[in-house]
Amino acid sequence: MAEETVMALEVKGLSGGYGRVPVLHGIDCAVAEGEVVGVLGHNGMGKSTLLKTIMGFLPATAGSVRFHATDVTRITPYERAGLGLGYVPQGRGIFPQLTVRDNLRFAWHDYSGGTETEVMEAVLQDFPRLRPLLDRDGGALSGGEQQLLALARCLMGDPDFLLLDEPTEGIQPSIIEEMAETLLRLRKTRNFSVLLVEQNFDFIADLSDRVLVLERGRITGELSRAELADQGKVDQFLGFGAARATRGSSPRVAAQPRGGMTAPHSGVLAPRAVAGRAMPPAIQGRTDFNQTTAPAPVAAVQPPVTNMTVKRPNLSQMRDMASRLGMSMTDAELAEYLQLMEGNFQSYDRLDAMPDHLPAVRYPRSPGHFPDYSENPQNAWYVKTEVRGAPDGPLRGKQIVLKDTVCLAGVPMMNGSSIMEGFTPEIDATIVTRMLDAGATIVGKSHCENFCLSGGSHTNAKGPVHNPWKHGYMAGGSSSGSAVLVATGEVDMAIAGDQGGSIRIPAANCGVYGMKPTHGLVPYSGVMPVEQTIDHVGPVTNCVADNALLLEVLAGEDGLDPRQYKPQTYRYTEALGRGAQGLRIGILKEGFHRPESEADVDAKVLAAAERFRDLGARVEEVSLPEHLLAIDCWTAITLEGLQDHMMWGNSAGTNYRGLFLPSMMDHMAQWRGRADELSPSLKVSMFVGEYFQTQYRGRFYGKAQNIMRKVTARYSEVLRQYDMLLMPTVPMKAQEIPPPDCSISLYIQRAFEMIGNTAPFNGTGLPAFSVPCGLSEGLPIGMMLVGSNYGELKLYQAGHAFEQSGDWRTM
Repeated sequence: MAEETVMALEVKGLSGGYGRVPVLHGIDCAVAEGEVVGVLGHNGMGKSTLLKTIMGFLPATAGSVRFHATDVTRITPYERAGLGLGYVPQGRGIFPQLTVRDNLRFAWHDYSGGTETEVMEAVLQDFPRLRPLLDRDGGALSGGEQQLLALARCLMGDPDFLLLDEPTEGIQPSIIEEMAETLLRLRKTRNFSVLLVEQNFDFIADLSDRVLVLERGRITGELSRAELADQGKVDQFLGFGAARATRGSSPRVAAQPRGGMTAPHSGVLAPRAVAGRAMPPAIQGRTDFNQTTAPAPVAAVQPPVTNMTVKRPNLSQMRDMASRLGMSMTDAELAEYLQLMEGNFQSYDRLDAMPDHLPAVRYPRSPGHFPDYSENPQNAWYVKTEVRGAPDGPLRGKQIVLKDTVCLAGVPMMNGSSIMEGFTPEIDATIVTRMLDAGATIVGKSHCENFCLSGGSHTNAKGPVHNPWKHGYMAGGSSSGSAVLVATGEVDMAIAGDQGGSIRIPAANCGVYGMKPTHGLVPYSGVMPVEQTIDHVGPVTNCVADNALLLEVLAGEDGLDPRQYKPQTYRYTEALGRGAQGLRIGILKEGFHRPESEADVDAKVLAAAERFRDLGARVEEVSLPEHLLAIDCWTAITLEGLQDHMMWGNSAGTNYRGLFLPSMMDHMAQWRGRADELSPSLKVSMFVGEYFQTQYRGRFYGKAQNIMRKVTARYSEVLRQYDMLLMPTVPMKAQEIPPPDCSISLYIQRAFEMIGNTAPFNGTGLPAFSVPCGLSEGLPIGMMLVGSNYGELKLYQAGHAFEQSGDWRTM
C-alpha cells in the first residue's frame, strides 16, 4: 500500500491584500513534507503578497493557513516562526549597518535548537562563503552575498519549511547557481519543505517538484516535474516571454529561457556593471510555424530564424485584432495575413535574442530599507539607502534624496502607486550618474503623489505626506517627500519633478527653494514621465546657493532625451552675490486676486515685491491676460497627453529616439488589470483624456499645443521688457489633508485647486523659481519668479538677493 502523503502546509481559500486593495483571491495550494513547490508569475501578480500572508505579515481576509495540521491563520509571524516556518523576504532582509556576524546573531532565537554559537557554526558550515566575511558590514556585501546571508539568517531559526521570495532577483548567474546548489544540498541534509516564488524559470524549474502559475492573485495552472520538460505544456501556461532566465543555454528544454520581460534589478551593483542587461537567447529547436508563403518585406536579407522566442497570434487573436481595427475578413484571409507576417515576426525573434543597450551603472549600492514611523513621522521617505559617489567633486559631502520617479538601479521604486510597487529599475537616471560623479551621496527615495497626479500630498498609496510646519496639513505635491526632507534638514538637497507645479508647490508649502528649470535644460532620461512636453526635473534645497550648485551639475544634454533641444547652460553660482540693483521685475496682475486666492498670501508676496524695490530693482505691475488662458491649454495637453503617453503608452509611448526602459513598461502595463487601484485624481484625468482622444480624435490636444505657442510668445514679449515676472507660487496656504473617507469631490479638489499659477509654465517651458517669503498662520508662503528661456541666472540673482535681505520667516 502506498505511503500516505503528509502535508506540511495547506492553504485553502486564502484572500488578502493591502488595506482595502485586494490582491489574493481564494488561493488553494498545499506543500507536502520534503516537497519544493514553485510559484511563477510576473511582477504584481501577488507572489510576495501570498508569502507575506502565509507568514502572517499581512492579514488574511478569508480562508485559512494550516502548518503541520495546526491552524496558524490568526497567530503572529513570531509564533509561526517558532513552529518552524521560515521566511526570506524579497530585497534581502538583512541589516546593512551590522556585520555579518551580528546579522546572524540577531537572527538566533530560543527555539533555534541549540545555543547561539552552536547554531551559528552549523549555519556557517552550510554557507562557507560567509565565514571569511563575518566582520564585514552587510551593506558592503555583493547582492549575491547579501542574499546568501538572508538565507543563512533564516536558518538561524532552525525552520523545517522555507518561504523564499524572489531569491534570484538582481543576482549574478554564478551566485544563482551557487544558491541553487546550496538549497538542493540543504533539502537533502535538512529535509526542508519549500514554497518558492520566482520569475526566473531556470531556477524554479531546477529546484521544484512542481510549479504553480499565479496570475492576478489566482492560481491558474500547475506543471508537474515531468511537464516542466514538455515545451508544449510550458507554453500553454506561460507563453513566450513569461519568465526570465539565468542561463544562456541548457540541455533541458524546460529550463530554456524565454524572451521578453527582464527582471527588476534590486541587488548590489558593482562599479563594473555592464551597460546593458543581456536578454535571454531564443528557445532552441522550435519550428512549429508552417511558413508557406513569402514573408513581408524586410530591410535586408537576414538569416532564417529557427528559434522562435516571440509567440505568434492564433486565428482567434487575429479575429479580435481585425475587429478592433474595424476590418471585416474571412478566416482564410486572416490566415493568409498571418503567414505573410512571419517575416516581421522573425525580426522580433532576432531583436528578442539581442542584449539590450542600457546605460552603465558605475557605483555600488544596497537595496536599502523601508523606514518605520519612528524614522519617518511625516511619511516623506519611501526607501532609505546609501549610494556613495566619487570621492571628490562639487557635491562632495552633500546628501541627496530622489523623488520616487527617478530610477536608482537596484533600489525599489513605486511612483506613489500600488501598481508600480515591486518594481526595481536596473539603471540610474542620467541625473543620478551626474550627481554621483560630482561626489554626492544618494540617501534614498522620497514619497511622491500617486503617479504624480496631485498638487496636494494625500494621494500616495502608502498614506499622506504631512507638512513639516503643521502636521495634518498638505506638504504639497507631487514631489511632496522631497520638499519635506529638505525642510526638516534630513537631507541637504532633493530632486523633484514638475508637470503642473510639482517642484514649486511643495517648495512653497514647506518653505524651501524649488527650481523648475527651462524645459529640456535638465535631462529627463531615466525618470518616469507623464507627458513629454510638460515633463521637468529640478532641484529643491534649503538655500539659493545649493540650488544653483545642484543645477550646475544637473544641466546639459545627455543625447538620450528628446525633450532637449540644444540647451544653454551656465555657471549658475556666478549669479550669487550680484544683488538686485537694476533688475526689472514685473508683478503679474493675473497671478493675484484669483478666485482661489487668499488675501494673506497675496499680501505677503506683494510685500516681497516691495522688498525688491528697496533692494534697487525696478518693480511695476504688468498685465498678461494670456496667463489665464494658459491653464486651459495645459489641461488639454496634460490630460490627453498623459492618457496617450503614460497610460496607454506604458510610461514610454513611441515616435521618438531616446532611452526606453522595457522593464518599467512591462510593470506599468499592469494598470489595465488593476485600474481600481488608481487614485481618483488619476481616474478623473483619464476619463477626460480618454473621452477627448476618442470622441474628438485628439484635435483639442493639437489645438492646445498650437495656442500654447502663442501664449509662450506673449510671455516672451513681456520678458523682453522685464528680467522676470513675480506672483504667488500657490495662491493659498497649505490646506488640511482630507480624511481617508472623504468624498471623491473633496479628494480631487485638494489635488488640483492650487495649480493656476504654476501649470502655465509647464506648458510654456519657461523657468520658474519658488522662493519662501513669509509665514501666515504658521504655514510658509512662496513667491514665484519666472524668467525667459534659459534665464535661470537672473532668477538665482534675484532669489539670492532676496534671501540675503533677511530671514523670510520673520517677513
